[in-house]
Amino acid sequence: MISEPQTGGATDVVTDDRMVENSASVAKWTLVSRITGFGRVLLIGAVLGPSYFGNLFQIANQLPWILFELTVGVLLGAILIPRLVPHIDRNDTASVERVASGTLGVVIVAFGAVALLVMAAAPFVGALFGAGVPTAAERADFVRAALPLILLTAPQLVGYGIAAVGQAVQQALGEFALPAAASILENVAVIAALALYALMFGTGTELADVGLGHLLVLGGGSSLGVLLHAVAQWWGVRRLGIRLRPTAGWRDPEVRSMISTALPSSGTALLNGARFLVLMLAANTVAGGVVALQLALNIFSLPVALGAKPVAYAVLPRLSSLWDRSDHEGFADEYSRGLSLAALVAIPSAAACAALGWFGAPIVAVGEMGTTHGRQLIALALAGVAGSIIGETLHQIAISASYARHDARGPLRAYAMRFAILAIGAALAVTFSTGAWVVFFITLAMTTSDVLSGAYHHLRVINPLPVGSYALVRSVSYTAGAAFVAFGLAGGAAAAIAPLSDARLPRLGAGAVLGLVSLLIFAIIRSRPDNELKLFLDGFKRKEVAGV
Repeated sequence: MISEPQTGGATDVVTDDRMVENSASVAKWTLVSRITGFGRVLLIGAVLGPSYFGNLFQIANQLPWILFELTVGVLLGAILIPRLVPHIDRNDTASVERVASGTLGVVIVAFGAVALLVMAAAPFVGALFGAGVPTAAERADFVRAALPLILLTAPQLVGYGIAAVGQAVQQALGEFALPAAASILENVAVIAALALYALMFGTGTELADVGLGHLLVLGGGSSLGVLLHAVAQWWGVRRLGIRLRPTAGWRDPEVRSMISTALPSSGTALLNGARFLVLMLAANTVAGGVVALQLALNIFSLPVALGAKPVAYAVLPRLSSLWDRSDHEGFADEYSRGLSLAALVAIPSAAACAALGWFGAPIVAVGEMGTTHGRQLIALALAGVAGSIIGETLHQIAISASYARHDARGPLRAYAMRFAILAIGAALAVTFSTGAWVVFFITLAMTTSDVLSGAYHHLRVINPLPVGSYALVRSVSYTAGAAFVAFGLAGGAAAAIAPLSDARLPRLGAGAVLGLVSLLIFAIIRSRPDNELKLFLDGFKRKEVAGV
């Protein structure tokens, strides 16, 4: 029998407060996860520095996740949850277990096959990513070190698949805290591996000096973290009363039907994963470029993870249920409400990144990244990614709405548009710019592609629906106006005090004060005329959310 937490997951709870509470539940644990993730990236920069070995570890560590995205990956939950919700509404535990376990079996076989192919092609993969390394000697060292590191990290793909299925089942049942918190285990494992590496081998290792021991510590620690994450998500499903075990899902008509829906989604996932491959390939033309890019992407992904993704996770079961009942007006209202709620985080975050990112670059340029070159790389990368926060937020909410109504073609077209714009922009950046400016123009191309394609994705969702556009436009306008005032003042103040000191601690203190004052100004302005901000903040105070 399905345990009690499921009652808040699908159709029982219909209030706006529950969506806000569930979003806040995800956001709380996501915040902890992102803080540890940011610490992990900072430590990579501090230990490995702006070097091609630092680039290599970032690439090998991110490659399984990118492959996960290339093979449906992060869209798996958006596809699986709408299939589980009708069974949960009927309290049909057997059907939930059947669909979830069949999906798990397909995922393990498919992702296992991809992992084996990547391991077999490891020399080619290493040569592909090493193509941008300038000298023949460094390229040879890059490829030599890449081979064992890829062999160590490629199996993580299966772990990500298991974790994704477990996460989707829990979210469909109304459990949001553990799915968001479990990824902390990955970050802790990598941080521990980097600390052990620094103790054993020191910092600033050059590619020519890298041996098997170096790679075993880093690659093994990274893979251990993914294993712990997968086990935690499986256990989360088990404690809700669902037995999750791999079965031959390709024999199940409902799972086969889901797979047919996933075919267009695989194209969407392919384009999303290929986007990050393009970014890393282009950034690897500059020593330390991938490390700086990853730092910027971590900062960019924090507000997305705290705003857009929690709302998208929380709203998906509800949208699926509304669409299943043919309540199109309710569907439209829920979508608009979710988007305006996500904008409360996305818009001020984008404004803060644009106004204060350059000021904060010396603060996060620690250890081996603390050189003039490293700091410039980080500052330019941060300057380029600010607008992407808004574009990615549009995508996250729109994709939940699309999959809730079983529309896989809309996201595919939007992501194709995004990839095309990014690929052209990245090619132009590598061709016509040099040095650290390559990273700036790469991230600027990312922002352009995210905003334009995100706007298209949103328009595709709302055009056939009776959306109350006035309320949505009013809410977003108030948020944008408050953010412009608050962080415009912060940017001006930062420009005035920047020449006073370039030291890390004074900048950290000044940046913290500017950020807090700006947030206070934003909150005061945005607290009227509606209570959206208050609802979202109140959600963080709740201890019991959706049965947690």
